[in-house]
Amino acid sequence: MRAKSIIFTSVLTGYVGLGILNPLVAPLIRELGLSETDAGWIVAASSFMVLLTSAFWGNWSDRIGRKPVLLIGLIGMAASFGMFVAVTEQGLNGKFQPAVLFTLLLISRLLLGAAFPAVLSSSQAYMADITTEKDRAAGMSLIGAANGLGLVVGPAVGALLTALSLLAPIYLAVAMPLLVMLWVAIGMTNFKPQAHGQQKKTLRKGILPYLAVAMIVMMALIQTQVTAGFYFQDKLGLSATETAQAVGAALFCIGFMMALVQFTVVRKNRLTPLKLLQLGVPVFAVGLVLLVSFSHLAPFFAAFALMGVGVGLAIPGFTSGASLAVAKHEQGAAAGMIAAAIGIGSLLGPLSGTFLYRISPETPFWLLILLLALLTGYVWGSRGIREKQQAVVD
Repeated sequence: MRAKSIIFTSVLTGYVGLGILNPLVAPLIRELGLSETDAGWIVAASSFMVLLTSAFWGNWSDRIGRKPVLLIGLIGMAASFGMFVAVTEQGLNGKFQPAVLFTLLLISRLLLGAAFPAVLSSSQAYMADITTEKDRAAGMSLIGAANGLGLVVGPAVGALLTALSLLAPIYLAVAMPLLVMLWVAIGMTNFKPQAHGQQKKTLRKGILPYLAVAMIVMMALIQTQVTAGFYFQDKLGLSATETAQAVGAALFCIGFMMALVQFTVVRKNRLTPLKLLQLGVPVFAVGLVLLVSFSHLAPFFAAFALMGVGVGLAIPGFTSGASLAVAKHEQGAAAGMIAAAIGIGSLLGPLSGTFLYRISPETPFWLLILLLALLTGYVWGSRGIREKQQAVVD
């Protein structure tokens, strides 16, 4: 039980840091005199590094164990947030030219992207190590719940601390990984799986459908988070502080529903990975339709809550599905591949979202609705994923 608590807290800490930053991106970028496209590149930089480093950290945790990789990830996250807040502080004081400011912020996000998958992949692999196949989805739902709670606590704390300054929440994001690092160092037992022969390529092929789902779902989630600040500000005519607070409240809705669904529906009902995807993906799409159908704050919050239900079902679906598709000694590699798929989606989301937003505010969301509609048809009608799911159940 202690191991699960440490895993949960570690992942929660990472997502709280990300959640604190998300509602601040749009107003901070505009206060710094940078453009929406600059924001897209800055956010996407971390996703690019997630893509590059996830497989490395997953495989490395299979070789040296989960604990050292987790510790490296937490230290790296603290360093990245420290650099981001220091650079932003100087930028707000006019110490940097725009090009220099943009470059330094980009580097800080690259560091974050290199560190975060160490936390995520080692945590997912450790959870797979300590759960049975029947309990795998419930175990992975703890990680998904940490994601959801991070989106609840992060924006909520961020919105509250903006009363002090726009940068106050980021200082908290620096301190949290350092505190959790101490708990990991003292209370976590290292787990190093024993490999049995060469990894089989046939096992790796089984996770491909789940990688595709992870990429599209996370692209939709991150793109919505990044463009929401611009969308809220432009649609509702809000100030920078009001935008941060409104987006924080909206992300609270999505995160609260993610956590609620995973603590209740997923953990108490042994739904298969396929069933979780069949329910979650279309619900996410409906939430986006609601978002573009109104121009008032209350429907926006309702849309984000509905999206939270969808993502709360989908995340344990693709994480547990991928874990069950590989052998015991391949859990780190599988977690790394899922993290890489998340990185691809998180890279495409901000870039496409901020680019399409310049066409019209609704365009990014209609693209996501189309992709999720196609994905819904795939998870309901694909014979390939159905056969793989049947093999897992059997």
